[in-house]
Amino acid sequence: MNILHTSDWHLGHQLYGKRRSEEFQAFLAWLGQLVHERRVEALLIAGDVFDSALPGTRAQEMYYRFLGEVLAPSSPCRHVVVVAGNHDSPAFLDAPNTLLSVMGIHVTGRAKEPEDEVLVLNGPDGEPELIVCAVPFLLERDLYRAREGEGRDERDRLMAEGMREHYRKAALQAERLRAGRDIPVVAMG
Repeated sequence: MNILHTSDWHLGHQLYGKRRSEEFQAFLAWLGQLVHERRVEALLIAGDVFDSALPGTRAQEMYYRFLGEVLAPSSPCRHVVVVAGNHDSPAFLDAPNTLLSVMGIHVTGRAKEPEDEVLVLNGPDGEPELIVCAVPFLLERDLYRAREGEGRDERDRLMAEGMREHYRKAALQAERLRAGRDIPVVAMG
């Protein structure tokens, strides 16, 4: 399976007040062409799709148009996996999940139970061909509940422990789903 990893698109970003729509369109056209030329079957987008939590309509239009084009019937791409980055709104990315999942687009905006972030991507024959641990940017509230009087060092320690535990559980779930079969596992987050 050919996999392409990308991240940090920051659609909607302005530079010194100047809109960069033409640059983003050129990037997405190049990326779409690369997907076709390299016969990419799974596109993994690891966060910061947008530059802000509430992207403008132009940035949203580019994103959805690209997703539609990259999964068109003439495209070799069968799966797109998107996880939220620290610039993305988890709720915003998750909102169209029901519709996107029908198209083969898997989005993890909000952190879930680590086991629920692990995806099995099937080949054209319906057999599993890739397991993806799709972990979004983890927020403090996703990992533990702060207690009154905790110092910064204690919060940092608890965050680090929470992240380790979150990824450990995702990795265990991936191994359970793999069940000794020779299926590649990709972790993104």
